[in-house]
Amino acid sequence: MEPSTYDIPVADSEMCESATMESGCSSEETLSVLRSCDLATAILRGTVSEEMLEQCAQEGRIDVRNKEGQTPLMLACLTGLEDVVKFLLANGANPNSNNLMKGNTPLHFACMIEETEEEEYMHLSRRRYMPKKWIATKVSIVKLLLKYGASVQKNLDGWTPACVAACYMFEDIVDFFLLIDDGSPLEDKITVSQILGVSQATLDEPALIAFHYFRRAIELQQEAGVITGQAGTSELALCFSKLSLTEFHTLEEIKSDELSENALKAHAFLVGERLFPLSLKQRYLYPALTEFASLLMFQEDMVEGGFQIFSCTLGFERSGELQLGTVLGHIASNYEDHCVYHDGKKAPQPLVRQRAQDLLCAYDSVVNGVNVHIDSMSGMCHSLIDSFGDILFAEVFSGFGFDDLKSTLEDVEKSMRIIQGRAFGERQDEYLKMPSVAHKIMKLLLELLDRGRCIIDRSHLLKVKFLLLRVLLWDNVSYQDVLPDGASYEDESGGNTLLHFVAYFTYSVEYMECIQDLAQDLALVLLRHGCPLDAVNAVGFTATDVLRDGRHEDQNINLIQTMVSPPTTVLRLEEAAARVVLRHKINYQDVLPLTLRELVDGGTAELELELLKLLQTNEESSEDNE
Repeated sequence: MEPSTYDIPVADSEMCESATMESGCSSEETLSVLRSCDLATAILRGTVSEEMLEQCAQEGRIDVRNKEGQTPLMLACLTGLEDVVKFLLANGANPNSNNLMKGNTPLHFACMIEETEEEEYMHLSRRRYMPKKWIATKVSIVKLLLKYGASVQKNLDGWTPACVAACYMFEDIVDFFLLIDDGSPLEDKITVSQILGVSQATLDEPALIAFHYFRRAIELQQEAGVITGQAGTSELALCFSKLSLTEFHTLEEIKSDELSENALKAHAFLVGERLFPLSLKQRYLYPALTEFASLLMFQEDMVEGGFQIFSCTLGFERSGELQLGTVLGHIASNYEDHCVYHDGKKAPQPLVRQRAQDLLCAYDSVVNGVNVHIDSMSGMCHSLIDSFGDILFAEVFSGFGFDDLKSTLEDVEKSMRIIQGRAFGERQDEYLKMPSVAHKIMKLLLELLDRGRCIIDRSHLLKVKFLLLRVLLWDNVSYQDVLPDGASYEDESGGNTLLHFVAYFTYSVEYMECIQDLAQDLALVLLRHGCPLDAVNAVGFTATDVLRDGRHEDQNINLIQTMVSPPTTVLRLEEAAARVVLRHKINYQDVLPLTLRELVDGGTAELELELLKLLQTNEESSEDNE
């Protein structure tokens, strides 16, 4: 599991200095804390020197805690510095100290891993984590601590060091603790075996390697006459029971299903829900459960099963127990497939699409939930809007009907208006910075055009235009994909506004005939909505500069260039009125005169009729070819 779950610090001497200065400590106290921070930083970075250790020992600072409450011994155990551990213990470091925030002892820290970003990514991706360089060292450190009198204690989550080792899938350490007589009751050894099985089954692939530890736990239970687990007492248990999946309680039950991957995973999730602390459920167990649901949705005869589990995890999002946007991310990544896999082949499955739409439709209840804090929503805003853009863009090429496109658009709009409303009411400073769904759609279209050799016809471009006309009525048209301070673009394509994308569309020679009309119409629509003309991208280009750089000698392109250049004439009254209505998001339905309303609509009604006619023609043509 991720170290921060167990209060592993990110050491920073400057942060320690700032915090100490602000605390009002005396100069001697301040110096002592700063030195402890320096030692903590050196240990975490692997740069601690013998001279530094000797000085700390001479000054009696072996057990001085850092700002996070960890002792040098805890951090040395965490980072696997065996020689430093030996020195600290030999010089009187307390092997039984505990961290006040979580109650972890040096033995707990010895059973953890300080993960790099790459290792954390692998772990979050449910890949098996096999830190070979750590295993022998970690076992040696555990033995050293026990030699110097460390006792096996439980932390505030009720977990022993062996439980933590099981969580990280340190099988050697788990086996070591299970073999020694440390006075732990049998129930604790059962729990350790179960936790290791859960980690292997839910954070690994395949799950069947967890069978050994689950079987051992049940054997110990039966020998001791211990019964664990309460069937049907949680939402997850009820969800799995509908799929005829339950927690195993006897050897006969688990042996009968030992070759069933899904049954073993269900058992693991139910055991994990019972044993894991809330922090680990939120960060690992429930995301892994969502991944499981995603896989089931694309397995033959398990579509409904996947949907049931997705519905359960959606409830976890609604209650704040699962990171906002987790389910939506899976919907978005699989939305364009709408297929199930059978014998290595994909086959269309309308039920997959229907269930994906059902989940999307329910998302407004998540973003409007009282347990979803505005800080969480603000932090995940980019991810949410990216997912909405992915879904809408996939809908353009889905091959399903125009009514399906409109239905999906309505679901996205419903959720987006709630997100925007909450941002405006609860966090106005973030409201104007909100990312744009239209921006994501335009970016995806440009990537598709740049890729070339893609099947894009007029109906696809008209669908994109229809989407944008509708989305821009509530979207942030001024959005520019800026990066946080200190970050830099990987290439020169960043910092674009919607008008920049229109300009880049004209570079797609392969689709020039189809794209010209779309680019021209979109340029006018974006101007009406207030997309800034003078915004520059990462290379310092305005949209006008991009068009000039393309060196196109085409009448339509020149017209677009004129449109996105600063105006040189006074606008007509109707055009000025349309821009005021659109830029200020004024509700104009049943208020404006017909001609002005048509101008504000951007020809949506006519576009819809054209699309329906074109789609019907394409459908008839396909039937004739068959």
